[in-house]
Amino acid sequence: MIISQNSNDVYYAYTRGRFWRWDESARVWKESHLLAQKFDKAKTAEKRLTPEAFLTSDEFIPMDDCELPEQMLAALRDAKPCKNAPVDPVEEEPEVPGTKTAQEKPLTTVPDAMRPTFDYSGLTDQTVEDLHFAENEYRHGKQMAERGLVHMGNAIAAAHDALCGTVVAQCDNGKFAKKEDTFRAWCVSIGITKDTAYRLLQVSALLDGSSPRQQKILKELSPTLLYAVAKPSAPAELVEQVKSGDITTNKQYQEALAQIKAEKERADAAETERDKLLGAQNRAAWAESHIQDVEAQRDAALADVQGLTEQNAKLQQSYHDADEGRIAARLQCQKAEGERDRAEERAKNAEDALKKQPITAVIDEEEIDRRAAEKAWGLADARNAELAKDNANLKKQVAALRSRINDDAQADFEQANYCASLMRAAWDNSKASYSRLVGEDLESTFQTICGTLNSIMEEASLLCRQPPDYDGGDRDE
Repeated sequence: MIISQNSNDVYYAYTRGRFWRWDESARVWKESHLLAQKFDKAKTAEKRLTPEAFLTSDEFIPMDDCELPEQMLAALRDAKPCKNAPVDPVEEEPEVPGTKTAQEKPLTTVPDAMRPTFDYSGLTDQTVEDLHFAENEYRHGKQMAERGLVHMGNAIAAAHDALCGTVVAQCDNGKFAKKEDTFRAWCVSIGITKDTAYRLLQVSALLDGSSPRQQKILKELSPTLLYAVAKPSAPAELVEQVKSGDITTNKQYQEALAQIKAEKERADAAETERDKLLGAQNRAAWAESHIQDVEAQRDAALADVQGLTEQNAKLQQSYHDADEGRIAARLQCQKAEGERDRAEERAKNAEDALKKQPITAVIDEEEIDRRAAEKAWGLADARNAELAKDNANLKKQVAALRSRINDDAQADFEQANYCASLMRAAWDNSKASYSRLVGEDLESTFQTICGTLNSIMEEASLLCRQPPDYDGGDRDE
């Protein structure tokens, strides 16, 4: 989409393969058949002419989007072509009296009858003087035709400095400070629109940022090319080529600009392709990684299958061994059942044979001895119980006797006689056990009892022959 303005302040555009004209009264874009016819005639003379190059020729002033109201841009996006095109194209906008063609001066001016009077009240004397000087310089520049464009730009820049300072607005976005409003009102009062004023400011800024040699080259350029180079959106490399004199016409500039745009589009396309390629590479890398993961999972699954196969083989072997064990157990069971049947048969035969034999008495001597021994043991235990009872009674009697003894002699007498009773009681108590001893046990016990009795007899006989105060003393073994 490209929008340009001709010398009559009429806006033209080319988009979606059609030429359009802005109808200010209706605030809509209408299809321009007249401009399409002019383009066809121009293309007849120049076969390679494009609509973009046609709208950026010396007859038109290319416009940036920021220089146009948003309503105009939105209307162009929504514009619809007319259904019934006129047979003969007609001039769409009459020439305004007093204006000059684009070839003479591509400026948008305000007719004298429409110029408001500027109010200088409230300004300082120096500011008023600077504004009048700028107005005179501007009018002087208008009389210099194309070469006066730079002169007019310097005059407008001086007025802007006097009212607003040194900041130059890049385009009219509809948002101006109070000082900018004052500057715009002054521009209209001297006969130029605000768009033209800001283009002249851009031209002045371009000259200020150039060397004397470059300024000389810029002053020789056509107004259309100078306006195009002064735009803030102009590529820096093209601006340098214009300043160096490599580009001298607007056509060369537009061709170079189109080439830069094409290269940028190709670069953007290449960048897009590169991003797509990187995306494809990233996806390929991800796919490769995913494939590796899948292969690893497959290998793990195969390993699991192999392990399961081995486990299955072991289970099958265990099942086979179990079957063989069951078969062997069944054979053993059958063999045992056969042995049992044969044993039962033998037992039955023996029982039948015993039934047929006469009954005879059988004497078991060992059983008789065992029963006799059990009976003897029972009698001995009963006797021991009686002796234990008698011994307890004797102890009670001894205790009673001791309680009745009043002197030592009686106590000694009773104690000595009690010894004989105890010995008799001990023998009676042990006699039953002694009677059951046999063999070496009997012989050993007999020797012990006899030795004890002999020792007692020897000591007793010695005590009978000793003085009364003899207490037994030591004796030879």
